[in-house]
Amino acid sequence: MINKKIMLIIGLTFIISGFIIYAVNCYFNYRVQKEDENFVEQFMEQEFADEKEETEIEEEIVEDYTGYLAVLEIPKIDLKTGVVMSSKDYSTMNRNVSIYPTSDMPNYKYGNTILFAHNGTSKVSYFRNIDRLEKDDVIFIYYDEIKYSYKVIDKYYVKENSKEPLMRKDDKSIITLITCKKGNNRYRLIIVGEKYYE
Repeated sequence: MINKKIMLIIGLTFIISGFIIYAVNCYFNYRVQKEDENFVEQFMEQEFADEKEETEIEEEIVEDYTGYLAVLEIPKIDLKTGVVMSSKDYSTMNRNVSIYPTSDMPNYKYGNTILFAHNGTSKVSYFRNIDRLEKDDVIFIYYDEIKYSYKVIDKYYVKENSKEPLMRKDDKSIITLITCKKGNNRYRLIIVGEKYYE
């Protein structure tokens, strides 16, 4: 009899603990998502404030809490999030999509804008669905008051230390998205988009 009661108490303890962990995780993911949505909205308002006079913008003191350099949008996978400059230890990808330190910015002719993010199940795994992208799917990046448009031209895997995705194409302006291969973090999924003009 005592063994059944002890087992029941232990079982209930595990169930309650599991529920609490799940609830905390859901709350954290919700907060991260809402915070990111607010930061993206602030960034877009600051970047594309066309209706304001330039003098008004200069006089207005706008505190940028985001640190965003740009905003990345991929309609097919319902992604719209900020992009930050990578830290030396690449820890920025634990909260954001990051731009590779030696990457070109989108306004660079024949440049390679290199972005990387986690691939997983948490809310900060922004690239968890980029494996769904196919040829001609569109990618947008908003930078320095301009919207840059790209169409996917390539999708492939490389070993984790390969430098090939970091190279420029001599005759193309491209964007390169990098994340771990699902189920095997020794490989990277690479999505390449070429700039086009609408």
